[in-house]
Amino acid sequence: MDETPNKNPLGRLIPEKNHFLRTNLGRFNLRKFNLAEFSLNKLNLVKRKIKKIDLTRFSFSRFGLSGKKAGVISVVLLVVLVIVGIQVYNTGYDVYINGIPVGTVRSKAEAKDAIAELTQEIGAGYETGDIVVGAALDIKKVKLSDNRLTDKDVLKKNMMKNISIKRPAVTVMIGGSPVLSIMGREQAEKLLEDIKASFIPDGKGIETDRIYIKEKVELLEQAVDINKLMIYEDAYKFLLNGTTEEKVYTVKKGDSLWLISRNNNISVEDLEKANPGISPKRLQIGQKINMIVPKPFLTVVTEEIATYSEKIPFDTDYKQSSEFYKGESIITKYGKYGKKEVTARIIKENGVEVTREILEETVVEEPVTRLVALGIKPPPPRQGTGTFSYPARGRITSGFGWRWGRRHNGIDIALNSGTPVKASDGGTVKFAGNYGGYGLLVIIDHGEGYETYYGHNSKLLVKKGDKVHKGQTVALSGSTGNTTGPHLHFEVRKFGVPVNPIQYLDQ
Repeated sequence: MDETPNKNPLGRLIPEKNHFLRTNLGRFNLRKFNLAEFSLNKLNLVKRKIKKIDLTRFSFSRFGLSGKKAGVISVVLLVVLVIVGIQVYNTGYDVYINGIPVGTVRSKAEAKDAIAELTQEIGAGYETGDIVVGAALDIKKVKLSDNRLTDKDVLKKNMMKNISIKRPAVTVMIGGSPVLSIMGREQAEKLLEDIKASFIPDGKGIETDRIYIKEKVELLEQAVDINKLMIYEDAYKFLLNGTTEEKVYTVKKGDSLWLISRNNNISVEDLEKANPGISPKRLQIGQKINMIVPKPFLTVVTEEIATYSEKIPFDTDYKQSSEFYKGESIITKYGKYGKKEVTARIIKENGVEVTREILEETVVEEPVTRLVALGIKPPPPRQGTGTFSYPARGRITSGFGWRWGRRHNGIDIALNSGTPVKASDGGTVKFAGNYGGYGLLVIIDHGEGYETYYGHNSKLLVKKGDKVHKGQTVALSGSTGNTTGPHLHFEVRKFGVPVNPIQYLDQ
């Protein structure tokens, strides 16, 4: 029985075991095939593959073909081999690191070798410790041409740009949030202990009963990017101050806390926060002042048992006295502070006291009450009377005239420091202040060209322009200015010329 002719002569001639050729040739359209589209290199490759097939032993007669039909089959077979050869040759792989394309290679092994070499090179750059290379390698099969292939060195360079280098570290978690990372649990634990130790007081009579960190602190071991690791010194500053920045000001002559504040655009309050315990009135030249206001991540709480001495203030009793003029108040007995020993529990946060509980008090010395006399005697006229009285009672140690090769313009009266100095006559205070070798000086104008000088005082009780009466206390004696000891220097001047006071004083 004759078979019905088939449009594809190979369909009936090629056995089932040649299913691959039959199905591929069945789809192949010779009319659309153009050999010019293939490069010479590709054709050479095909030729090498064809050499492996011995066409002289290939008999078309086995399939009932000869002549023209066999020629057609040969051409078709050649074309099939060319197509198959090109498909094998054009297979390659795009390489991705962490989802980012870095190049194209011919085989998977090339990509794996490149990442292995790169990891080894990175590891060689670190003397100690392990490293973790964060590189998610993804390889995708693609069709390629020769000009798409990436040079190995370029591939490694591209890989390096997109990988992360990490080291096993410990992250300090405060209140559940990561704050910083440091190498090793031992380093992290030491960091926390050193920060706590920085708030332990070293003063005499203070014992630290307890010290702890207020916040919840956890140490999490994990691989951390090397660019996010902190060295110990920076980590210490960061936890204490909230920054690694340092800014220090050195106190100069004439500085005050207010002046430093104004010139550096920082409030006095913030300066005091940045320098706990600083005394604005006791700045020293050369003293270092921190200009960074700390914003610590940690609150270190210390509970201290402190034993210290404390002053007990004295009381003051006032009594009226007809011995003194009205408006005068004279201390007849000086007060004295008492003393007590105190034991207290003090709680501080980052060195700042928040509570103090007194546990025990023992009085060591009772205070002495101060006595003050309030004058009630009517004062004399507040103008010159023309006669002068002694400003204080004491031994005259140096008289008027020449002394040690120079002129002495008054008399010196030996007095204990703090003795009341009284106006020799009524008048108006012309000067009250510091005046060279006189020290603290009072000058009173009595009219008619007379003036009196009161020098070397420890304290002035009047000011320029005050009206004073005869016998009014205008100062307390002392040893300011050029002097070898406490005394009063007293002068009488007439129209600006010093005269001997002894000639004018009531005897």
